[in-house]
Amino acid sequence: MFARTAGLLVLAATSAAPLVAQTTVVDEGSFRLSIRGTPVGTETFAIRRSGEGDAATHVAQGRVALDSGEQTRALLQVEGSALRPSAYQIEVTGPEKQSIRGQAAGSRFRATIVSTAGETMREYIASEGAVVLDEGVAHQYYFLAAAVQGGRVPIIIPRQSRQISAAVSLGASETLRVAGSPVSARRIVVEPAGMPQRLVWVDQQGRVLRLEIPDDSFVAERTALP
Repeated sequence: MFARTAGLLVLAATSAAPLVAQTTVVDEGSFRLSIRGTPVGTETFAIRRSGEGDAATHVAQGRVALDSGEQTRALLQVEGSALRPSAYQIEVTGPEKQSIRGQAAGSRFRATIVSTAGETMREYIASEGAVVLDEGVAHQYYFLAAAVQGGRVPIIIPRQSRQISAAVSLGASETLRVAGSPVSARRIVVEPAGMPQRLVWVDQQGRVLRLEIPDDSFVAERTALP
């Protein structure tokens, strides 16, 4: 079902575009996930772009597999040079199954949530400049790095079906080691309202190299250079 929905999203995004539009892989790879230094799982992902500028569509797909047996598949579609979220899907399997499908409708997002408790529908405002960042999904921070220059940013959290505000500050370049190799990286500090701080390192192309949530002792680090 997830693969079929992903294909439909890509088809819908590209069907109105000129036939000459090509799909480009913006970034792909994997993260090693750990808590307090102990490995707990992996995240694999790919981000693709079709078209350019205001006619561009990005589709990001990722899979988080935890050693506990829980798996999360995330699909996110954003539009134009402003990287406005237009659709997302989250599928969680394991002890607590959950399915979330969200679709933009003007300035609002309409989400359908299916879990062991039943099915519910929610609608909430998606502010201008909003970025989708789901819990425990590192690659989506690519869109935060690409879209913001600091200040306050609206953050959409699909698994909570809500939007919060986050203070984002951009640090200077520093040297980070990825798979034993040094690389120049920029640190981004994200402080969501009522949630722990996030530290994100991206390379010169905005590709995510590392995510830390210090309060949770959580780290997602690339297994190889992009």
